[in-house]
Amino acid sequence: MSKYLVIFLLFITFNSYAQFTISGKVINKITGKPVASAVAFLNKTGIASTATDSGNFTLKNVPAGEYWLLVTIVGYEPYKGSIAVNGNKTLPEIELTPKNDTLSNVTIKANFKLSPYYYLFRNEFIGNTAFARQCKILNPWVIHFYNTDLQGNFSARSSDFIEVENDALGYRIKIMLTSFKKDAKSNQTSFNGQSYFEEMKGTPGDERTWQKNRLECYQGSVMQVLRSILTDSLKENGYRIKRALRKNNPYYNRNGLDVDPYDMDRVVDFNGESDNTVFNDKIANRLLGKKDLLLTTSDKSLFALGGLRDSTSNNSLYIEHFNDVVPIVAGSKPVHVPWIWNSTITFITFIKPYMIFDSNGKVLNPGSANYSGFFNEQTRIATHYRLIIIRCLCN
Repeated sequence: MSKYLVIFLLFITFNSYAQFTISGKVINKITGKPVASAVAFLNKTGIASTATDSGNFTLKNVPAGEYWLLVTIVGYEPYKGSIAVNGNKTLPEIELTPKNDTLSNVTIKANFKLSPYYYLFRNEFIGNTAFARQCKILNPWVIHFYNTDLQGNFSARSSDFIEVENDALGYRIKIMLTSFKKDAKSNQTSFNGQSYFEEMKGTPGDERTWQKNRLECYQGSVMQVLRSILTDSLKENGYRIKRALRKNNPYYNRNGLDVDPYDMDRVVDFNGESDNTVFNDKIANRLLGKKDLLLTTSDKSLFALGGLRDSTSNNSLYIEHFNDVVPIVAGSKPVHVPWIWNSTITFITFIKPYMIFDSNGKVLNPGSANYSGFFNEQTRIATHYRLIIIRCLCN
């Protein structure tokens, strides 16, 4: 048995809960007629279905949980509704409203010119790793920029699904971008939206490469760390977690940087021993384990992490990876997969009191915390672990 098959079987063990079927029908709100070929999907998963000529769709193998259900097709306003899955469901008829501007996309495409902010957007949205360089945005004309200035601040949203072809992982990802903001002063990027993905077809060699790359992307993901906390296996998976206090450094000189002209990805402080850092970090000495970190909720299938809330206490978690390779524990036998990320340190800084996640390690309120370090590398679309691991779990 190959090591990748062993790891894949490990993924399945986290999803031993029942899976359900959701059925529904899509109709035109004005005429009442079925809308064939509409795509129904659950946000940020690979669970999707295309409506038949009679407007019917079926979503299969859905784990219990809370989801956003989206239904979309060209020429209609998209539908979005929350859905709680704890058994098989037959939904009421979903009504789609026809758009009045069905020719707008054709006009935009015909007169399309790339915005000067597009390349900054692509770097922040897709990433700048080896995997990111194998991604293509197929329809950049649906991306619209606003609140732009000469300091590099900008916002964006999409008028339709952004289609990203990820040749490194073998996925075609579709994202309806509802908000994107780049804050140049704080060097923070945030974005939100709805997405789903489809597996690409390839040769047997392509399939082996994609599987290997997907497993590498699992390394250092929020999901892996949360699963390690749940199973009390942080040490086995190569992690140390401590409490941390992060405060802005008032003396930070954002112009005090050393640039390598031959490698523009390598930008560092002039003096690595100086105080020229964005934050003044105070790290606690005590290592934290499951008992310290994991909080239970009123729902037995949901868990929480949280920062300490009083003004004298720490508001972040410091997470360090301490081995050259990460052993993923399958049963009693560890399987080693190379650690591919530049950083070995991350901070989770809590914005809201608690981060809520399920038994698969899926974060249900992603706006609850900011990430820096290797977590931040993985929030880019090119290596987005949610789009990889959830797909493995649902098949």
